[in-house]
Amino acid sequence: MSAPIKFYFDFVSAYSYIAMNRIDALGERWGREVEWNCVPLPEILSHHEATSPRDQPAKFAHNSKDFPRLCEMNDLPVSFPPEVPPYGATLHRLVFWRLQRKDPALAKTFARAVDHRYFGTGKEVRTAQQLASACKARGVAVSLKEIRAAADDKRARKALRDAYGRALADGMFGAPFMVLDGETFWGADRLDHVEYRLEQAIKIPRGFEPFDFTSPFTTRNGPLFVKLGKTKAVFGFRADHRHLNPRDVVHGGWMTSFVDVAMAQAAMYEMGVVGLTPTIHLEADFLAPIYPGQWVTCDARLARSTRTMNFVEGTVVADGEPVLRCSAIYRKPRVVKKRIGKIMSPTAEVYG
Repeated sequence: MSAPIKFYFDFVSAYSYIAMNRIDALGERWGREVEWNCVPLPEILSHHEATSPRDQPAKFAHNSKDFPRLCEMNDLPVSFPPEVPPYGATLHRLVFWRLQRKDPALAKTFARAVDHRYFGTGKEVRTAQQLASACKARGVAVSLKEIRAAADDKRARKALRDAYGRALADGMFGAPFMVLDGETFWGADRLDHVEYRLEQAIKIPRGFEPFDFTSPFTTRNGPLFVKLGKTKAVFGFRADHRHLNPRDVVHGGWMTSFVDVAMAQAAMYEMGVVGLTPTIHLEADFLAPIYPGQWVTCDARLARSTRTMNFVEGTVVADGEPVLRCSAIYRKPRVVKKRIGKIMSPTAEVYG
């Protein structure tokens, strides 16, 4: 099983507010657990002899525009900068670790509720009563009694100190801070970098390699992979959360896009040429559902080729089981170039 993504955050960190609302969905998309660790950021900064952005006028002026923009980009409510600085968050941290011991999912919703109140609405959250109000406003079942009990929870205090030690050992110097397979990432805007690495870490069967010739649509939903033989090209992808419909199986719309690319390019590869072939007609018969995590391949063949058209048939399997039959008609490109070796992509010279 793949190692979890380590996620270090603090309630006083504005950018942690953004990250804590994105990181679990990111991990789910790529089949990775996310290990949440609340740490005392002021102590982290002090350890490195660093100052808070609030104490750096130029940086804070930048953050005052950058942070609301990033919240807007992520559809998060924002009120920044709040009038009251977010200091004195020890109780917040202890409540998180007390809940984490009992119910990790509840600990996460508590953290999001608290930072929603502070960074989302600009309201103060210092006291136990204010923390309870933040939970009530977001429908989070954490009572005032539970929050007050955290102040004297020795196990929660130890968990907080242990997390601080782990954070320093992992190289943390600011928040939010993520560790993926030993590589570190700092800042909410680096979640895209985390996803880039997760994409690179996709497990693919031997013989497959990334298919570089794609459209923006297939790039966003890919990557696609291809296994090339002397005259045969088999396409594949690893199903994940991005491909699912409301029933949590791979969406038929994505599958028709996938087989469209696979059949068109497999036919051209079989013919020994490269080019772009407009789709005239495409049919897909769905035989079985495809689930996240499965390795999906399309094995297509050129059934017939006329002067102007290619007729192609294909079969899709998921982890070796047939899940889809497909066929298509493609118009041959007016200009083609002879394929050299295993090169599949049309060149700029041909289509420029």
